[in-house]
Amino acid sequence: MLKRALLTILQFLIGIVIILILLQQADIEKTIGILLKSEIKHVVIASILIFAASLMIVLSFYLILSSLKYKASFISCFQANFAGQLASDLTPGRAGYFITPLVMSILSKTPLEACLVATIVSGMVDFFIRAILTVLSVAYLVSPIESISGAHWIVFASAFILATSAISFALLLWSDKPRRLLLKLRGLKRIGKFIDQYISRFEAFQKEGDRAKKSLIPVFLAMLSTCFLDSMALYFFSLSVGVELSPMLFIFIYSLVSSFTYLPFTLAGLGVQEGVLTALLQLFGVPLAHGVSISLLFRFFYTLTDFIGLPAILKIGFSKVFEKTDIKSEGNF
Repeated sequence: MLKRALLTILQFLIGIVIILILLQQADIEKTIGILLKSEIKHVVIASILIFAASLMIVLSFYLILSSLKYKASFISCFQANFAGQLASDLTPGRAGYFITPLVMSILSKTPLEACLVATIVSGMVDFFIRAILTVLSVAYLVSPIESISGAHWIVFASAFILATSAISFALLLWSDKPRRLLLKLRGLKRIGKFIDQYISRFEAFQKEGDRAKKSLIPVFLAMLSTCFLDSMALYFFSLSVGVELSPMLFIFIYSLVSSFTYLPFTLAGLGVQEGVLTALLQLFGVPLAHGVSISLLFRFFYTLTDFIGLPAILKIGFSKVFEKTDIKSEGNF
């Protein structure tokens, strides 16, 4: 527990250091001045778009669980999603988002396997969409990327992260290889007993995953809407500080930037996302101070919106949500 806390603090500090370096390079006073003069109406519109994007994820959960014939309420999906988003803001690589199925299961009294399927199918589709958009961005960004040495690695790394994540989720849901691996591990003396208790639950998870295939088209539309809404939020944040670029550009930029929040170097990619976003905006002539301002506005209001999930976490309890204590008593993993 102490090691985890120290690691979390260290990763948070690394993110803050990166932010401070960006501010120093951009001129702190100038950046603060830009932030203070940001157009309120555009900031409000962007914040609403961020909230709407999260609602599309909630809708995705609801559609999947409905296709599995579970009567989970939209409210329980809503609370679970925002609780997961808040937890993801406090963990490296947004790993905390995987409390979402646990919270959803407890609030909706739905089997954890089904809630886990809803979370993973939504994530898989989201990663798949953004991987495609990242690849398509090469055609749109080819000229500015060629003009700066090494910039193409941003595109490559982003596409690789997203595609790998999508494929991993698909294998977990529909491939027989993970189950066969568990069966092999069960034969090992030291971990066999530990693995044995999870095999039946994993099989139930894959069974639910197979049934969830029929929800893929509506989920695809919901998650595509999420990407579009978050991209437009970024666009309106840019307008708020006087930067006017094509809205289409932000669809590609968002897909590139968001993947870096999954790198486990800092909490939710703190600092890394801001650095990449600022660098991409500079490719299109956006001054450094304005680019840093846009990235900070996006981070602040995205995180602020996630605090909607705090009541759900408080209702269940921090220890149960984050430490996963007493999970067996709930009949969960």
